[in-house]
Parts: sequence; structure tokens; C-alpha cells
Amino acid sequence: MLRWCCAGAVLLLLAGQAWADSCHVKQYGTLPVEMVGDRATTTVKINGKDARFILDTGAFFNIMSSANASSLGLTLQPAPFGYRVSGIGGSANIQQAHVKQFGILDTTLKNVDFMVGGTDAGEGLLGANLLDFADLEIDLAHGKMTLFKVEGCDKVSLAYWVKDGSYNVADLEPSINPYDRRSFVNVTINGKKVRAVLDSGAMATVLTRNAAERVGLDLNAAGTRVGRGMGVGAKTLKAWTVHVDTFSVGTETIQHSQMQVLDGRFGDDTDMLLGVDFLLAHHMFVANSKKKLYFTYNGGRVFTFADAPQGDGKADTGNSANTDGADKKTASDYALSGQAHLSRGEAGAAIGELDEAIRLAPDQSAYYIARARAHEANKQPDAALADLDKALSLDPNNGEALVMRAGLRFTRKDRTGAAVDAAAAKDVVPAGSTLARAVAGLYVQLDQPAAALPLLDDWIRLHRDDAMLGSALNERCWARGLSNQMLDDARKDCLKAIKRDGGNAAYLDSLGMVELRLGHYPDAIKDYQAALAQHAAGAWSRYGLGLAELRSGQADAGHADLAAAHALDPQIDERAAKFGLSAAGP
Repeated sequence: MLRWCCAGAVLLLLAGQAWADSCHVKQYGTLPVEMVGDRATTTVKINGKDARFILDTGAFFNIMSSANASSLGLTLQPAPFGYRVSGIGGSANIQQAHVKQFGILDTTLKNVDFMVGGTDAGEGLLGANLLDFADLEIDLAHGKMTLFKVEGCDKVSLAYWVKDGSYNVADLEPSINPYDRRSFVNVTINGKKVRAVLDSGAMATVLTRNAAERVGLDLNAAGTRVGRGMGVGAKTLKAWTVHVDTFSVGTETIQHSQMQVLDGRFGDDTDMLLGVDFLLAHHMFVANSKKKLYFTYNGGRVFTFADAPQGDGKADTGNSANTDGADKKTASDYALSGQAHLSRGEAGAAIGELDEAIRLAPDQSAYYIARARAHEANKQPDAALADLDKALSLDPNNGEALVMRAGLRFTRKDRTGAAVDAAAAKDVVPAGSTLARAVAGLYVQLDQPAAALPLLDDWIRLHRDDAMLGSALNERCWARGLSNQMLDDARKDCLKAIKRDGGNAAYLDSLGMVELRLGHYPDAIKDYQAALAQHAAGAWSRYGLGLAELRSGQADAGHADLAAAHALDPQIDERAAKFGLSAAGP
């Protein structure tokens, strides 16, 4: 268990600030927060080595995937009998890992435990047992989370950055579990109350289907978008993006917005996750000592799925101690702010901040990688490639940069350059990691499916309870089918994927390929026809159907489907021939 009181260095508090004779606020320290996509991350030390972790106030306890534990060299041990982790997508079995030395906030904690299991978020998660042990300031727009010790401030506002008294406030609600340190608030949607948790690990604000129906949201209304979502559990879930007339947290009200609804549960006492999008749009002080949440609105988009900026709460627009520009003194300040802008969809502002970071520290590979992401989001691929070239000149073995550059080169039809980068990345990314799976995907795109197989084998071995396991099994089925290897095992992969996630067009297309290779032509025809019923423009499905029909004696239908496939993709014959597939072939 993590016990801060065991680390004496942490209790040597920094100089603080007092607003009244009886009110004393002192810092335990500030965690720099780097926004990577929609993830709020920080760097800690695991047994002396730097490691990036996601800051997840919505997680009950620190947790990581089996792949994370493997890449960090941690030994897995059985969890106490009956322990499981639950959340979006159901529950998953867990193990535990013991970190002998955990470095954070300029101190080292001894013997810190992590749960191990569930869906891989790409990095491990630092949960509320760490982040909410005291009072917590969340200022993601400026790349900061700060832990405070607060004493004697019952009658004082803790929105200390506000100079004119204009701020919002909400009551923090208790958890049903006395050991749960997460921060809950009641919110109202279209005038009806739901219970939400502040969740910096959620990539977007989401509402359960039950809560949405309870407050009267119509999931079948015109304009509602339908998709899929996932969380810590083993299943993906149906998702809807719906219109919300009014949304209120404490004294703040947001009008005419959109948010996501998931067909699942978040826990026994949680209707909504107030995700990283909501947190980025606000500067917050989670005053656990007072059971109050103080916050101001930064301006701009509040919810990831909203069509436009919204919000009419008290804005942090110039009376704050943390206004843009005023508090940025170092390259790191500009870089963290730039990545926060990018996470909010503000690519131009992100580039400007990262330009300044690079001007101040031109030798930092990470800043060029971050600016490459911003240039790519801003539809400037040449600038993104130039930044990745510079990043790799500074750090040639950076797997993230190699994977990004390979992807950009592939989209620009530089298959040779993409293949070189994929080969280099394969040798440096951790086995079973999300980056390793991305390399596998690159190999399949580059028509080298056999090279993808060892990478997919490792990923699947380490992700038995992962929401993305079905898609990975399908990817391995397809790679085995293309390369004409281990076809019986390939068939099993596809059938497992379909059993987990249902018979979607991609899975049925892969199964059709394997049945075709095995000579099971009636089964291949059935699978391809089912795939085309969902996705009529699938050139590979149409081509495979034509081959299966030809080989089962249906010449007219076969030639017609091959011609239709060629019309959909004029290069289909050439690509198929690389794998020994043709009208005259086996």
C-alpha cells in the first residue's frame, strides 16, 4: 500500500501562502503534466528508471497492464483472492506488482503496490489513493497538478489564483466506500441530478446509458452519432453522442452542448465521468479538507464531442495568477502549455507555444515530437516530418518518433522509408506495448504480414483481458491468412474475435481469407457475403468472394465479383498477387 506518511522527505513542506491568520496552505510539490493526446501524464521513477504514467483521479488505486509491468521489469504476484478491477466495459482479473522504489515529487517511496490487469491504456495509471491523499490543484492547461496541505481555512476560498472573487464552487460528495479517495460531485443535466466523479484518466466526459435515459436524453434523436467506447474492462461498448440543453456543476452552467453516452456502468455509485476535456477547460482546487471544489473556466471547448466552444461560468480571463504568458518562464512551461492546447484541439496555439519551447531549448527531442503532432493535426505533414527528422537526429532510438515518421512516410507513399523506420522501431519498442502493436500494423500495411506476427504474439500474450483483444486477434488472423501461415490457428483467432465482439465486416473478411486459403470455399463465400452486407465497398472482400466462387465452380459470379473488386481498387490484382492470390492461383 502507498502511505505518504512513511516518506519523511515528503512531509518537509515547501513555503506556502496564508490568506488569514488561521488559514495556512503549503505545498507538498507540483507534478508537471504532459498532455499526450487525450492523456494527462507525468514522469516518475520505477526502481530508479524514468517511466511515464497517466494521472487518473478516477482510478480507485494505482494500476497498470501486464504489458506495462513486463516493460518495467516487475514481477507479478497473485492478488488477494477474489480481487477484480471493474469499470467501463465490465471487470477483469488482476494480479499485483511490488515497486521497491517509487520516485515522485523529489522523494522516493518504498514498497509501493500496483494492481496489474485490465485494458492497456498505453501507460500505467496513478490513482486517487496517491493524487487525492491531500488537497489537489488541477491546472492541466498549464501542465500542473499540485498537492497541498491545508489547515484552518474553513471560511476562506481556496481559488487563490482569482483576484476579483469571480469563481465557481461545488460541494464534494462522499463515496459509499470509506477507503475511496476519489472526488465526486452532483451535476444536473436538463435540470435532473446525476452523480459524477472527477476523472483525469477518462479521455472524454461520458454518461451512462441508464443515467441518460433517467434524465430524458433521447439516444435515437436526429443528429445523434453512434460509435464504440471502452474502458478498463474486457469489452467495447456502444456509444452515442447526444445533445444536452443545460449542464450544471455547482454554480457553473453550460448551455447547448454535446457529450458521449456509453452503454455500460462506471461503478455502483457513479453515473458520469467528468473527463480530461472538462478538466482542461477549468482551473480547479479540489479541497478535500473542506469538501468543496473551487474552479474557474479557461474558455473554449468544455467537452470533446461538442461542436463549438461553450460555457458561461466564471472564467479565468485575466484576473488569475496563471494567465497565459505571465507564468511561463522556461521551455518546459511552454511545452506543457502547448501540448495542453493540442489536446483541446487548438493546433495553431500549440505550435506557437512549442515554437517558444524549442527556441529556449533546441536540443530537446521531446519538444520536436510534440510539435510534429501539432503540425500533423494542423494538416502540415512536411513540417511534421521535418520535426521528426530533427527529433530522431537528437534521439535515434526514440520508438515513438520512429512509429510516427513511419506512418507519415507511408501516407506519402514512401514505402521504403516507412519500412526502414518500422524495422528500426521494432528493435527498440517494448515487447507487447501499444507501440509494438502499432509497428505490427505498419508491417501489415507494408505487405510484410509475416514480420507482424511475433509482435502480435507478444501483444496478445500480455493482454488476455483487454478490450482491444478482439481486434488484435483479428489482426493476427489476417496476417496469418495473408502470409499463408498457421491457418488452423488463424481460423481460431478469427472465431475468438467474432465470439468476443460480434461478426463485424473486418472480422468476417479475415475469416473469409483463411477459409479461402484452407479450401473451404462454401464457408469463404458465406463469410465474404456477410462482410459485404455490412461494407459493400470492401475491395478485398469482393476479390476474395470472386476467387472462392471461381474455385467452387461459379465462374460467371466469380468473374463478375473480381471485376467489381478491380473497379473498387485498380491495384487489387497486383497486391493480391504478392500473396499468391489470383484467378489462376491456388
